[in-house]
Amino acid sequence: MSKLHSISITNIKGIGAQKTFELGLFPNKPSLLVAPNGFGKSSLACAFNSMNGNRIDLAEKDYHEKNAANLPIISINFDGTQYDATNATNAIAGAFDVFVINSQVVAKATKRNMGRFTTVSASLDVTSVVLIDRIPAKVDFAYSHPQCKRTFGTNGKILPDATPLLNNLEFLARLEAGTDFHNFGLVRAYKLLVDPVIDNINRQPGSGDQIKVWMSTNVMTDLEAIAPLKALKTVIKEVTGNDDVESYLLAWQLARESQDANFRAALEYKLYLREKKFYDELLKSFDTTRHNICTSEDKIDKTKKKLVVNFPRADEISNGQRDVLTFVAQLHRARRKLKKPNCILIIDEIFDYLDDANLVAFQYYITQFIEEFKAQTRNLYPLLLTHLDPAYFRHFCFNRHKLQVRYLNKDAAATQSACLSLVRKRDDPSIEAAVSAHHFHFNPAEQDLQAEFGALALNVAWGKSHEFYVYVKGEAEKYLRIQQYDAIAVLLAVRICIETLAYNKLPADAKQGFIDTHKTASKLDYCEEHGVAIPETYYLLGLIYNDDLHWREGRDYDTPLRAKLENLTIRNMMKEVLSEKSTS
Repeated sequence: MSKLHSISITNIKGIGAQKTFELGLFPNKPSLLVAPNGFGKSSLACAFNSMNGNRIDLAEKDYHEKNAANLPIISINFDGTQYDATNATNAIAGAFDVFVINSQVVAKATKRNMGRFTTVSASLDVTSVVLIDRIPAKVDFAYSHPQCKRTFGTNGKILPDATPLLNNLEFLARLEAGTDFHNFGLVRAYKLLVDPVIDNINRQPGSGDQIKVWMSTNVMTDLEAIAPLKALKTVIKEVTGNDDVESYLLAWQLARESQDANFRAALEYKLYLREKKFYDELLKSFDTTRHNICTSEDKIDKTKKKLVVNFPRADEISNGQRDVLTFVAQLHRARRKLKKPNCILIIDEIFDYLDDANLVAFQYYITQFIEEFKAQTRNLYPLLLTHLDPAYFRHFCFNRHKLQVRYLNKDAAATQSACLSLVRKRDDPSIEAAVSAHHFHFNPAEQDLQAEFGALALNVAWGKSHEFYVYVKGEAEKYLRIQQYDAIAVLLAVRICIETLAYNKLPADAKQGFIDTHKTASKLDYCEEHGVAIPETYYLLGLIYNDDLHWREGRDYDTPLRAKLENLTIRNMMKEVLSEKSTS
């Protein structure tokens, strides 16, 4: 199976020296690329959004340090082959189609001259989304039912009117996708086969119904032998429900109509109307605003008319309404743009602020989009850039076996957590209850599990729970001194510290109840119920100490935890708590 191994970016926005994102992604699976704000996710999105078919075309503000001398480079390692794009070349475009979906909100400043003074007012606008770059000319089919009957000959009376079919947008879409009808006029062999059949029909006497009955037993074999006409008949029969005779008579007329010089242009315009109708119905289904958001035919930058979606100002609709509407509009533009066997779809934090219902809708549309590619045996790499850790984000409903999560801020030089060995073995029946009560939480009574730890090939010294407390406290001190540290040990250190501080504030007769209560948050609630005021910081640091420390194979325990610990505000909160003196 094909694999997207890595993406490298150089000299684009906040990324200067080459930064490589190791991904190892399989196609047709939603992929979450997680990193804290300020890490460079939007620089990655900007990089791909700046590529055209020939090169990277950066806006001045998007060069690293806004200096055009910092030449941009994008590299993709795909199946062991590297594809590069620069400000002069683009080998990536030969291998991939790429589309970026991002926020359409832009800041706008309006100046007003008021005599000797100038005032500036700021507002947030939502950029229009271009759905179709070129609206085709309005051309009608030249079809005439009376003219077709005259052309057919003596028995032209048997021809049904094809006008309803030429106004059926769904039929025309199937016609375009499923037949080679537009080549009839170029295939001489077609006329050599069909003209004798028409001549034979015209020689038959009787009413229209009688002639059609005769056709069903005398010319069907000849008609079935004309492959393109048979394909056209099949589509017509499926759409109309007509019998073979009626369907062939309609097929002959459409084959003839396709030879008209304006047929292709008329078909293109009809298919454009179908797509416009689809967009309008889609937007209506999502539009919960009072603005009746729909498509319009506008000129953008004084060029030819394009089909666009215009949005109200950002302060006139909610963030959720804006984000889901712009996402849906851009996703369907992506459908038009992504045509190659291998495609990359980048979604830059669009979904981070959606409410529950719209987030479900977001995931539904991404899943449907992926299924379309799978059905076409094509490869889609949907890269969802986010600062939200899915381990803490309960509203992600993607099938866990399909969802690929990559932490972009993974530090190869970071100290591997020694505590992982204990996490891996904690569910062993010989130590499970004792480790949970004495090692992973504070307990004034020291537990001696050295024999059990030795049997499980764990650090024997840690078998004494208070010795383990000394280890995690030491790692927390390294963390505060900004040295290499064991992230899981720091998590346990702050958990044990907070529980120790809370325990020591309780009256003697309430302390055993604290020890018997499970989970740190519940222990803190227990203290509040017994008249002990718990600082808000203790609860807020639940972001750290509530991490699930039960073993799951393949889970990255270190990177998401380290991302939270490296936040400056979190570090200061941790310092405040870890430095606090007990009142006992």
